[in-house]
Amino acid sequence: MKDDNGKPLTRSQEIMRLAFREQEERFEKKRGEWAPVWEAALKAAQDFTSTRVGDAVSHPSHYTSHPSGIEAIELTRHHDFLTGNVLKYVLRAPYKGSEVQDLKKAAQYLTWAIEKAESKESK
Repeated sequence: MKDDNGKPLTRSQEIMRLAFREQEERFEKKRGEWAPVWEAALKAAQDFTSTRVGDAVSHPSHYTSHPSGIEAIELTRHHDFLTGNVLKYVLRAPYKGSEVQDLKKAAQYLTWAIEKAESKESK
């Protein structure tokens, strides 16, 4: 046997090359056996993703309507409940239902957040 440059291989190099070739053949066989499983898993993942995009319960379209593409939940999770809801309603207001209604909801949560902050400061 010779290497890629045409130089003769030592006996140990020949053995290694044969071992790697055998291992590669086994791997190719296994890969062929697993291909349908991987394809099914990939399809399931794609189906899950595509159903989430239009899912009116867990992923309505207004969740990602903001021009930044960022979901409100990505921002609100870093805040307390009241200020998180203020952010949520303000960010999503132009993209779902009644904008005025959502802005009023945001104002109500902001009022509660202000009352809570004032209560803390007065103690």
